[in-house]
Amino acid sequence: MRKIIAALTMGLVLTATPVSASPTAVFEQGAIILELGSTLNSKVKGQGSFNVEADGDFGYKYSITTGLSDKFALQYKQGYFRSETKTILVPGKGSLTTYAKSEPMDINLLYKVNPTISLLAGYEHSKISYGDYVAAASHSTFHVGLTATHKLDDKATLFATAVRGSGASLNEAGISYKLSAASAFTVSYAERKVKDVDLKILTAPTHKADYTMTGITCMFGTRL
Repeated sequence: MRKIIAALTMGLVLTATPVSASPTAVFEQGAIILELGSTLNSKVKGQGSFNVEADGDFGYKYSITTGLSDKFALQYKQGYFRSETKTILVPGKGSLTTYAKSEPMDINLLYKVNPTISLLAGYEHSKISYGDYVAAASHSTFHVGLTATHKLDDKATLFATAVRGSGASLNEAGISYKLSAASAFTVSYAERKVKDVDLKILTAPTHKADYTMTGITCMFGTRL
């Protein structure tokens, strides 16, 4: 049964990515930025009582960032991710077919240090479920982070983010391209690590595993 959990853990992929201070954020009182997108080529590697690699199936994410002043902004993010469906032969259980899903959420307070550096502090919560075979699990932590940006020209901006929380980390780098005065498209590559995730099979002992999730994130942002 542990193998089916491992193979389906793609539901954890990029569970809170990006939790960064997006380069499309506007530090202006009353300004509202909506971002919509998903991930491409997502993968997960698990290490613990078992080792596994798996691919994702589909997912989506969105964020809303509201400017509070020329220094502060409040950001809310939510997403949904699903693993590829797996059919696995489990000794004594026969063939089991199911998939994993994850529902991440986080809220952040952003602080603009200067035109190229922003800080964030916030809280993240991810609910992970695997159908009827495994008890639903969750991971929650407060986190802090930093985003640095560098303008290439009037339209393109490079950015890099590092976020750290209890048992969780995120490193992300990408480019944001300005489509108009009110919209931008962002592409980034992220690596997220989550440690000591509980994997509890119903009526069986709980197992722990560490996960590394990678993928390309594509987001479209527009000012409302």
